[in-house]
Amino acid sequence: MLIHIGANEFVGMNKCEVMVNLQTIDEDSKKRILAVLPKLSEKEEYKSAIYTTDGKWLGSTLSTESLSQRGICSPFSDALFVNNLE
Repeated sequence: MLIHIGANEFVGMNKCEVMVNLQTIDEDSKKRILAVLPKLSEKEEYKSAIYTTDGKWLGSTLSTESLSQRGICSPFSDALFVNNLE
């Protein structure tokens, strides 16, 4: 299952190690995470960060609550996702 994290980016649920609410963590941790994420326009801000099983940080302007709900919701009936398991 894929989670749409915004900006036409997706991450597989099996790739999510941690979802971090950037609005509630301590400032030092937040600065370290934001330093490795691409810069956003001044009108946008990251609300969440996802640490993947392959050691990458992904940022999202969506809240962790929204992301977690997207992860547990079933896709609509006409959606088709095929995972290429090589």
